[in-house]
Amino acid sequence: MNLPTDKDFDLAVEKAIDEIFGGAEEKTGTTVVEDDSLKTSLELEPLELENNQESKVIDFPNIDELLETDSKKPAEEQGLTQEELERLAAAVLSLEWELSPETAFEFLTVLEEAKQKSDPKLHEIFELMHEVGTWLKERPEEARPEWLHFLHQGVVALNLVTLHGKDVGPYVAHLKKALKALKQAPKSREEKLLKDLLRQVTADYQRFILLDWLFSQIPRLKPWQGICQKSLQEIEALVQQLPEDLRPNLEEIAESARKRLKTRKATRSAPKDGTRQAPKEQRETAKLLPPPFTEAYFCRLGEENIVVPAEQVCYVGKFKESWRSRLEKGFPLKLILGFWAHFSFIKLKNKLMGELAKKSEIKLRKMVLPVLKESPTGGTLLIIWKDGEGGVLIVDEAAPQSIPEDAKFISGEKGSFLVVKGQKFPVVEVR
Repeated sequence: MNLPTDKDFDLAVEKAIDEIFGGAEEKTGTTVVEDDSLKTSLELEPLELENNQESKVIDFPNIDELLETDSKKPAEEQGLTQEELERLAAAVLSLEWELSPETAFEFLTVLEEAKQKSDPKLHEIFELMHEVGTWLKERPEEARPEWLHFLHQGVVALNLVTLHGKDVGPYVAHLKKALKALKQAPKSREEKLLKDLLRQVTADYQRFILLDWLFSQIPRLKPWQGICQKSLQEIEALVQQLPEDLRPNLEEIAESARKRLKTRKATRSAPKDGTRQAPKEQRETAKLLPPPFTEAYFCRLGEENIVVPAEQVCYVGKFKESWRSRLEKGFPLKLILGFWAHFSFIKLKNKLMGELAKKSEIKLRKMVLPVLKESPTGGTLLIIWKDGEGGVLIVDEAAPQSIPEDAKFISGEKGSFLVVKGQKFPVVEVR
């Protein structure tokens, strides 16, 4: 068997290269034909407009579509030509492929050449892009994808104004806004940790305010009240050592907690109609009955204990403190999904039970349920539902238990109660 020579090997390599890249230049001097399918498209997100009567969105189309202009129009009338815009787009793609001081310098060179041939009304866009290009050249190691996306948007804006006759004003305004947002560095791990710690300190301060009031109502728990007051003083001293711009307003937090306590105390103690209560024998109209349910969640809301029939509970999970600010109009069910609410393939109905899980995904994501009971320090969420109605409970603790055989059920005009070993628990349910 004859071994291949060096010449044969070189010919084989050249043939393989020709097959891969579709044929290189012929030695006769003919040019290479460009394949349009190899052109890279720039997929850009739209920019939102604030003051536009026609539309609230600037829809940045595909850059390849923008570069298709009327060939009959003379280049000298266009100012900035299609070829120069293509060079600028290619320079941005080079940055995306390899971000280095050299590629950034090349981009700035192409950008300056295009600016010299452009209409003066476009110079502001070029200056904004130049600022970003300079930043990338000096600090390539700190670059983020958002910076390159900004340059893409600048190229598309130049195309829209130059070749498609769009008004330059809205694009300049939004590029300025985008650049301002880019200059704000993302929060570091330390900043996020500090924010979480401050949130925890605020929540602890509120809890100790409530516990201080609770222990003050029971004489035998006075020593525990002293511990709460000492903890409150330690938190106040810690907050005073923080910078002024980071200090939470502890006075407002304490006042808000005390107002809730006063409101609840007045609601529970005063008769609803403002009249004196009738004698016990006249008021006792409810009858002791066997409980209509065998399983229930025994929940604690501060100093109050309630019972929720397990057959009506469709969800039990953690309640995030950040959700509390969104309860003004009720509890949106999609909050349960958290970050995953932005993805349609994550189903909310898979997290629910009972009748509520049978509803369509679209309806579930739009549902806002009323808050039936809320503990200011609650960390557990219960969702109840029956016969097309429901609500949410935000409690401190929730534990499922079987109803004892000797338990009794009371149902009257003022609500339902479960009596277990002489202790009376209000029943929260959908009737």
